[in-house]
Amino acid sequence: MMMSSSSRNDKAQVFINFRGADLRSHFAPYLHDVLHKNGINAFIDDKLEVGDDLTDLFEKIEESTVAVAIISSRYTESDWCLNELVKIKECVDRRTLRVIPVFYKLEISIVKKLKGSFGLQLWKLWRKENHCNRDDRILKWDAALQDVSGKKAMRYLENSLIGIPSLFLCSNEADFADKMAKHIQDYLNKDKPPREENPKPQGKREENVKPQGKGGDNPNPEEGSNMASSSIKPGKQCLK
Repeated sequence: MMMSSSSRNDKAQVFINFRGADLRSHFAPYLHDVLHKNGINAFIDDKLEVGDDLTDLFEKIEESTVAVAIISSRYTESDWCLNELVKIKECVDRRTLRVIPVFYKLEISIVKKLKGSFGLQLWKLWRKENHCNRDDRILKWDAALQDVSGKKAMRYLENSLIGIPSLFLCSNEADFADKMAKHIQDYLNKDKPPREENPKPQGKREENVKPQGKGGDNPNPEEGSNMASSSIKPGKQCLK
């Protein structure tokens, strides 16, 4: 399996999850190049073939800081896309990853309610792969789709006059990709810990230092200390 990222040996900062049939020939590679030009090490798969192992992709997701999930009309045709999205949700639930949903020429309500061909494709995919043994993957796929559709999202619609609130809405794909890259760059910069100009040398510990807070409790516990389980939680689902 051939992979593509800004550098194969460097840790990926951004994982781009997308349906190749909709986006591989234009939007996804353009976004990847824009991120690369901005110094962001983004990862997209260059070529996936039947029988390829998803383990490497899951590792890239786990090491990333941000995942961009681009949901398009043919997204639910691909179990690769959906399994990646399930993995992304696992990492988000563990607070080790942030996901930025992008709805590409697709209304959010279609994803939330699994309307039309989008929902039908999901059912067909599950039935095709599980005609003998119906597993619970469709519930995990649905939970992951409901999770991203419930977050603040970026949307690209062909008709830029539709007045539904969104983070960005523009009529030109290149302009939209540029705005996406800026949004991702701003988040990565904000996520970096500040450097100390004059760090204190490591010396002996001071004795009799009183603990902060009432009764010795830390008033500012470390965020994420009580992390959620890595297992997928059905949560709010469209399927029942």
